[in-house]
Amino acid sequence: MLPDDAGTPWVETPEGARFFVSAVLVAPELIVLFPLSLGALMRVTGLVGGGSVFLDTVPWVAGHVIPYVGWLLVIPIWTTFRNLMAASGRIRVLLLFFLASHTAFFGYAALRWAGILQAP
Repeated sequence: MLPDDAGTPWVETPEGARFFVSAVLVAPELIVLFPLSLGALMRVTGLVGGGSVFLDTVPWVAGHVIPYVGWLLVIPIWTTFRNLMAASGRIRVLLLFFLASHTAFFGYAALRWAGILQAP
């Protein structure tokens, strides 16, 4: 990233530090979303016909773990929202994606808690 007026790299500024924390908190969700997205893409293109042990393992495990630890998602939702209020430009777009991801995972956990969704 570009340094600010004082010559400090952006990542070492308070805004950069807040973004780094948000990026670290979204990493577990990206680990689940990557095989889900890749599997969906491969199924749409016809490269994979049904389930795949390689692509479905991490999302399957996450589907069983999220209902137990989903309440912890209030922390990244709160920190990302707080960081979003102080962010600007392109960083704000990424933080919106992070917030959407956190909210979607929390929504999945809430639907499992309510009994609307069943275990995968």
